Amino acid sequence: MDGRIKLLLLSLAIAGAVASSEESEERQAKWERRGRQMFTRLTSYVPRNRPRYQLCEVDDTMGACMKDSVCRRERGLFAGYCGGDDEVCCVVDKSCDGYTRSHSTYFRNPNFPKNDTEERMCPLTVEVGRDVCAVRLSFEKFELSPFTEGVCIGDHLTILGTLEGSTTPICGNMTGWTTTFAVKKNSDVVLAMVLQGRPAHTFSIQVTQIACDEIQVFHSPTYAGIRNLDGEKYTPTTKKPSFLIKPIAGQPGEGATTPESTTTPEDATEEATTVGPPDESEEDEKEEGGEEEEGATEATVREGPTTLTPGTIPSPKPSDVLIRAQQLELEDDGVYLETIDVTPAISAFRRAFELRVSDRCWQYETGTQAAFRVIGGGYTRINEYPWQVALVYRNKFFCGGSLISDRHVLTAAHCVFGSFSRGISQLRVSIGDHDISTKNETEHIVGKVKHVHWNLHYNPHSTVHDIALMELEEPVSFRYGVSAVKLPSDLDDLYEGENATVTGWGRYSVRLKATNTVLKEYTGPLTNISKCVEAWNKFPGISARSPNHVCLDVTMGTPCHGDSGGPLVACTGVQCTQIGVVSFGFPMCTNVGLPAVFTRVSHYKSWIDMNLTPLDIV
Repeated sequence: MDGRIKLLLLSLAIAGAVASSEESEERQAKWERRGRQMFTRLTSYVPRNRPRYQLCEVDDTMGACMKDSVCRRERGLFAGYCGGDDEVCCVVDKSCDGYTRSHSTYFRNPNFPKNDTEERMCPLTVEVGRDVCAVRLSFEKFELSPFTEGVCIGDHLTILGTLEGSTTPICGNMTGWTTTFAVKKNSDVVLAMVLQGRPAHTFSIQVTQIACDEIQVFHSPTYAGIRNLDGEKYTPTTKKPSFLIKPIAGQPGEGATTPESTTTPEDATEEATTVGPPDESEEDEKEEGGEEEEGATEATVREGPTTLTPGTIPSPKPSDVLIRAQQLELEDDGVYLETIDVTPAISAFRRAFELRVSDRCWQYETGTQAAFRVIGGGYTRINEYPWQVALVYRNKFFCGGSLISDRHVLTAAHCVFGSFSRGISQLRVSIGDHDISTKNETEHIVGKVKHVHWNLHYNPHSTVHDIALMELEEPVSFRYGVSAVKLPSDLDDLYEGENATVTGWGRYSVRLKATNTVLKEYTGPLTNISKCVEAWNKFPGISARSPNHVCLDVTMGTPCHGDSGGPLVACTGVQCTQIGVVSFGFPMCTNVGLPAVFTRVSHYKSWIDMNLTPLDIV
């Protein structure tokens, strides 16, 4: 009996020990699961068979990290090893009729770096990887026949196979330009080059595939969008040159040039002088020879909003005119007294409004009207909007923009596409400026441009995808007068019915084709996008679209020529968010019931993310 009791007690002890052990193991497993869950939150799970799209760089030449066997299959060049992995740094160089699976490839003319004059088709097919969501094209060297009024009529490159569909042919000098576009996984992208041999051509395009999980969301810098309401008021200290419209002597049409043809700004012969508001005590200007030109001067400029002059859509009336500009050769010292017109009227506006250089409608009415700023509104305070920048080419102001980081500027595609046939070496960004005719009122910065990122799907014959970015050669240091604007964080907010402010150095008069040297602002209500689309539907080819655009009521004012690319911000107190980029409006800058239209920033936030994502280089 005693033996049985001892055996029973021993069995119970063993069972308890086993149960305790199992409970301990379960508790340990539970903590291990929690640890793995916590660790998973800090990292991301990467499957063993996930393809790698890492890049390498040797002496400013980009390569792809891949297996040595794959490099040989691509007929690439061995350039070293990729860290401690068993992959090599492979430089893949392709030319006409090429095919590649490499996630980094150079597409070059056959005799690169020398020019070619052979007439031929020259395509490259790129097989997109299974985890790739975007492709970036970096034009390290790109010199084809130039644009003609925004159109490629000779050599050109067309990109096929993008997620958005059809793209605009590319030509001219686009060295230093970059574009990133969305693609479908496991698809083909074709770079279709058509070469006619005259003039000689040369190109070297780096084609880079970007994995979906490598695309980074762009976040605005800390304290971005803070408006300086305590800025000082500014009174111009210099008298600005007068701007006159003078008739051409001789036969009708002699020497005429079109504002629409200014797609290569340095070759333009028609320029608008940048002028400031006339002095209140200034008498009427007179023509050469002492004769007074009727309506050639502006009335007194008054601060504050005023009802925008009503207008009508004009009918063409022949009258030959020539807009003259003061010829100046200035060093790049931050003083800009001339303007280049980049009005987005290359073809769509010309078709819709039948604008010709001899049309009376391009002269702007010379009746007595107030001299508005931004056509309505008033002066800003000095550095009130510290993200506002002026775009300058060969010492001539042509568009606005906004600083969104310490090295990136947001602007409109129509400001840059098809321009700069001599390259972007003379393209500048004036940051923190207020009066672009002087350099002493602020401590502004003049930065050089390293790259221009444009939307591949922008078309000068329509009005969608009108957005671009510029990357500065050197980052700027933020301070009181220089800081970034905040981009939208809520991408679903339409801001309809709220007030928004547009700023710029654009035309301040509905009578004269002249821009102002002092920064201006206009605040007005945003209109319902559906009503805006309906209002613009009467003009096929330049219609506003939803959700691509945001619209501003022009009853009291409107942005005008020269304000293009500038920011439209919605402010709550001192905090401002950029919701739009100045895109287009009625060419006469008068109130005909057509709202001013801006590229909606929130709709293109994913495009901004793609283009600002840095490459993964070991």
